Amino acid sequence: MSDHLATTLNLAHDSISMGPGILGLLLIAVSAAYLIFFLAALVDMLGARIGCGAKILWFLVILSLPFLGSLLWYVVGRKTVEPRA
Repeated sequence: MSDHLATTLNLAHDSISMGPGILGLLLIAVSAAYLIFFLAALVDMLGARIGCGAKILWFLVILSLPFLGSLLWYVVGRKTVEPRA
């Protein structure tokens, strides 16, 4: 009886598993998207027309808060920057 239950549970587990290949690709895609978002925020902040102190502060915020820092730059920090002429 217990062998039958173990076999049934194992089959149920295998049928819902996505496999390591799909999960690995998903992890790589999410990591690449985060890295691009992070680097874009840093480049955008470093090219912004803000003071040196503000750049240092935003640099520390973006580095300290992995995803939230970049998001904060685009939501809050970028609005306070003067557009280039």
